[in-house]
Amino acid sequence: MDPGLLYLVLSIVCTTCINLILRAFQKYNVNTFRAITINYFVCAISGSIALGQFPIPKEFWNEKWFPYALGLAFLFVTGFNIVAKTVQIFGVTIGSVAQKMSLIITVAFGIFYFNESVNSIKIIGVIIALLAVVLTNYPSEKEGTVASKDLIKKFFYFIILTFLIDAIISITLQYVELKVSPQGNDPSFLIFLFLLAGIMGLIYWSYFLVQGRMKPGKKEFLGGFILGIPNFASLYFLMLALGQPGWEGSVIYPILNVAIIGCSAFMAFLLFKEKLSTLNKIGVLAAMLAIICIGFSNEILKYLQ
Repeated sequence: MDPGLLYLVLSIVCTTCINLILRAFQKYNVNTFRAITINYFVCAISGSIALGQFPIPKEFWNEKWFPYALGLAFLFVTGFNIVAKTVQIFGVTIGSVAQKMSLIITVAFGIFYFNESVNSIKIIGVIIALLAVVLTNYPSEKEGTVASKDLIKKFFYFIILTFLIDAIISITLQYVELKVSPQGNDPSFLIFLFLLAGIMGLIYWSYFLVQGRMKPGKKEFLGGFILGIPNFASLYFLMLALGQPGWEGSVIYPILNVAIIGCSAFMAFLLFKEKLSTLNKIGVLAAMLAIICIGFSNEILKYLQ
C-alpha cells in the first residue's frame, strides 16, 4: 500500500474514534474539559514514546514554529471543547459534519496559496463533497435523527465555531509542515503543541481547583487516557500524509473529511443508535462519489480523453 494512503486511512480511523469517544463522555458523565486537559498530556507522552525520547528543545522559544504553536495550542484547548459540545448536543454525525465542512476553505487555500493542481473533475468532486456534507447531516425529526431543526437553530453558533476552528487548525498545520519547519517523520512539533495545550488547560483548571471546584475523578483520568492516544495519532498520521510526495492537501483534506463523516455516521448508528434519514443515506453515497472524483481526478481525466 502507498505510504500516503496508509497514513491517511490511519488518520481517518483515529479521528472517527475521537468523535465516538467525545460522544461517550456524555453517556458516561465524564467532565469534558477535565478529560480533554488530561488527554493533551497523554498525547505528549504518546508522542515521546513514538519518537523514543522527549524532544522539546531547550530554547524552544527560538524555534521558527513557536509562534504558531502558541496559537494552535490555544485553539486546541478552546476548539476541542467546542467540538465536544457540538458532538454532545447534535450527535456524532452532525459534529463530524460541522468540522469537516472546513474542506471548502482548506482546499481553496491549498490551490491558491500552495499552487496545488486543480482541474474540472477535482472541482466537481469538491462540489459533490459539499452536497454530501449537507445531505449527510440534514435533520429529520420524523425519521428519528439526533438533532431537530429547533435545536440546530438554537445552538447554530456551535456549528459555525467548530467549522472555523477546524479550518484554521488544518491550514496552520499544513503551512507549518510545508513552509515553516517541515517535520517529516519527526513528531517534535506536535509533541510540544500537545504539551503546551495541556499546560494552558491546566492553568485554567487550576483557577477552579483553588476554589475547590472541578476536582478530577477516575472517569476523567480514564477518559483522558482513552482520548489522548487516538488524538495524537490522528494528527501525527495526517502530517505524515501531508509530507508524502504526490499527496497534496487539496486531495488529502476532502478525502479525509468526507470519509470521517461516513465512518462517524455508520459507527454512531451502531453504537449510539443515531439514525440516518433517506437524505442522509444519499449523502453518504454522494460522499463516496466525491472521494473518487477528488482522489482520482487526473486518472479520470486521462480516461475521458
